[in-house]
Amino acid sequence: MHRLHTVYSTLDESPPITHMIVCSVVFLLIFYFCIRMYLGKGRNLKVTLNTGDKANPFLFVLIPVTIGFLIFLYIDILDINVYLQDKAVFNSSQLKVVQGKVTDFHPMPEDGHGYEYFYVNGVGFSYSKYEDAIGGYHKTVLDGGVIKANLYVRIGYYPTDFRNIILKLETE
Repeated sequence: MHRLHTVYSTLDESPPITHMIVCSVVFLLIFYFCIRMYLGKGRNLKVTLNTGDKANPFLFVLIPVTIGFLIFLYIDILDINVYLQDKAVFNSSQLKVVQGKVTDFHPMPEDGHGYEYFYVNGVGFSYSKYEDAIGGYHKTVLDGGVIKANLYVRIGYYPTDFRNIILKLETE
């Protein structure tokens, strides 16, 4: 009998809601400061551009700050969406389980580009360390991952059109 312990569970990861709130507050403070300066004391402040034109620096700051904030917000929303999808699958009948020894293990290449892949009882799994937006387990051997040849595992996963996503990983 194999004694297994959980080394990864998608339910242990929390969505980055705190990060999103902090970024939003910082953005709003910067935005508020720039608007106040543009309409107040800094109204007459001008900087000369390379073209010779003059522009208000506070108005200039708003565009990159707003674009940066929208990018961070988009990434956080994607992470939250992936977490919620994984959690829904984890708690549904879509979650499949396979148990056995890892066979045909191929670690991620040393250059860090490519996929790590293996099989357990004929079910194939692959992942890359660059796939945060997909969700599931994706920690390669190069990054301290635990999967290795002949390791006895139990994997909770759900199949997609392109691969099996690992939502729970238990090892010896």
